Amino acid sequence: MQADRQRIADALPAYDIGEVLGQGGWGVVVAGHHRHLDRSVAIKQLPTAAAADVAVRRRFTAEARVLASLDHPHVVPVYDFVEREDLCLLVMEQLPGGTLRERATTTGFTATGAVAVCLACAAGLNAAHVRGVLHRDVKPENMLFAASGAVKVTDFGIAKVLGGADTMLTRAGDVVGTPSYIAPEQVRGEELSPATDVYALATMLYELLSGELPFTADGDVMSLLFKHAYAAPVPLLDVTPDVPAEVAAVVMRGLATEPAERYATAEAFGVALAEAGTRAWGANWLSADGMPVVLGAERIVAPTRGATPPSPLRTGPAAALPPAAGPTARSAVTAGPGPVREQTPAPAVPEPALPEPAAEEPDEDEPPRRRPVVVAVVVVLVLLLAVLAVWLLPRLFTVYGSPAGTPAGGPGTDPPAVTAT
Repeated sequence: MQADRQRIADALPAYDIGEVLGQGGWGVVVAGHHRHLDRSVAIKQLPTAAAADVAVRRRFTAEARVLASLDHPHVVPVYDFVEREDLCLLVMEQLPGGTLRERATTTGFTATGAVAVCLACAAGLNAAHVRGVLHRDVKPENMLFAASGAVKVTDFGIAKVLGGADTMLTRAGDVVGTPSYIAPEQVRGEELSPATDVYALATMLYELLSGELPFTADGDVMSLLFKHAYAAPVPLLDVTPDVPAEVAAVVMRGLATEPAERYATAEAFGVALAEAGTRAWGANWLSADGMPVVLGAERIVAPTRGATPPSPLRTGPAAALPPAAGPTARSAVTAGPGPVREQTPAPAVPEPALPEPAAEEPDEDEPPRRRPVVVAVVVVLVLLLAVLAVWLLPRLFTVYGSPAGTPAGGPGTDPPAVTAT
């Protein structure tokens, strides 16, 4: 696909349009520069054939609005978007540091560096997940480096926009999601969740650590998809024994075939990685020179400082992917032959203040607070009764005898009457 620079310039009059920065199955990216803001940008143009579809443009608009609301140091910011006729454009931050794929194949990464990159990616993915946005196409080509050295996740929602709402295939017959990183539930056409992106992120880390993928295509894409859907990957330690066992265990759990057996959220995966790295390399390993920058991920990086991760703002399964709400909400996208429900929420609204907790109800089994006083009173009464009994009993049962010569009736009594016969 070639960029239509004149049409892009007409649609974005405030920008100077530059050269092509890259292109692929999801479109072409050209350089741009906002004249008044003096800001360099990257402009992604979706394929013309797809943009001509009204349904695609509708999905593009819905996704672009949500993406423009994401604000995280490890998510590429979307500044603007255009949707008209057969033209769909996303205006994003320009990241001059290249892709993770380019960095991996040129300078490469140490094991600590590879894990650090994935901690940053996990933080960016989690920021999108809590807003109800799944990536669906996590891979090294979609991780770009800023001039600061920070890695940022890009191309959120593009697979969803082009894939449509009812099938895992695009109109051109391409699989939605890259086959080498695709999650089993995407292949099987099941419901997607944050664990879907965790699988792809674990696959990416497996590759960075070992130089190999968990599954190979062998020239047959359908065979590769079948392996992802139903086969167990080769254990990471069998491929590269030098990786710390703690780190390898986290990666392999992230690659579990069943979503319920993986980490439920990208944040949980990141925290587990940080803890494993700390056990393997010691505290503060993430602060070593040359480490990729990890920002806005306090819960994830806390274990690397020997600290306990702070409590999350939300807990429970619903926190991973909150339900959509508002006018742009819709239950939508599938990743396979059957229908798959995936949330596309409206921009998040502030959470209501939590009511102050009510006073605790006393436990039925817990003794009342007055019970000790009652017991003391009873004890005192029992003691008094005991003393009184000791004093009275001798007087109640003592028998007094009559003096000698005194009639039994006692002095002053008449003698008993005698009856004569």
